[in-house]
Amino acid sequence: MRLLILPKGMLGPPIEMEATLVLVQHDDGTPIMVSGEYGPEGAIRSSHALDDDFNKTLRELGITQLSVCDRLVLPGPPPGAKILMGPKQRGG
Repeated sequence: MRLLILPKGMLGPPIEMEATLVLVQHDDGTPIMVSGEYGPEGAIRSSHALDDDFNKTLRELGITQLSVCDRLVLPGPPPGAKILMGPKQRGG
């Protein structure tokens, strides 16, 4: 898979590289998103912390550090933005 990285505070083109696994972590080291190549055909599997099978995906991609996410707080929209649809409710 091809990876593009835009480092914080860096101007100019993104850093580009080939990767077989990408793990995004919160500042405290908690995994919050993963994408990895798997299987004989090189399929890409991706998951994030709010997916029900996130920890299973981490294990299947060889990552033993698990994530616990009870609540995710996202920043609000920028001033003047019009909200067309809110987030979906999980659970029930």
